[in-house]
Amino acid sequence: MNYARINTLTFASEEAGNTVQAHYVETAAATFDEAILLTFVRSGALNASLTSVYPDKEAFERSAPIRKERMKAHKDLITGVYVTEGAVALMHLKT
Repeated sequence: MNYARINTLTFASEEAGNTVQAHYVETAAATFDEAILLTFVRSGALNASLTSVYPDKEAFERSAPIRKERMKAHKDLITGVYVTEGAVALMHLKT
């Protein structure tokens, strides 16, 4: 069963958010290579919601150390993080 992590971030400033966003957009697909879905939704100047979906909880767990290092690298740009995780009941993508 697919498993997801949802991160809600608060940035130190709009510029900090722009920096984090640009870095994520450029590198997330290669860095989180087991993810089957990655989203970065800017919900305001100082906020974003990031969702990553993995094929199973094991792949999700393997991504945790990578996420930890990335968060550490951006610690001065992010003032708040709220994280939830769980099994994915629906993942609909219409192209």
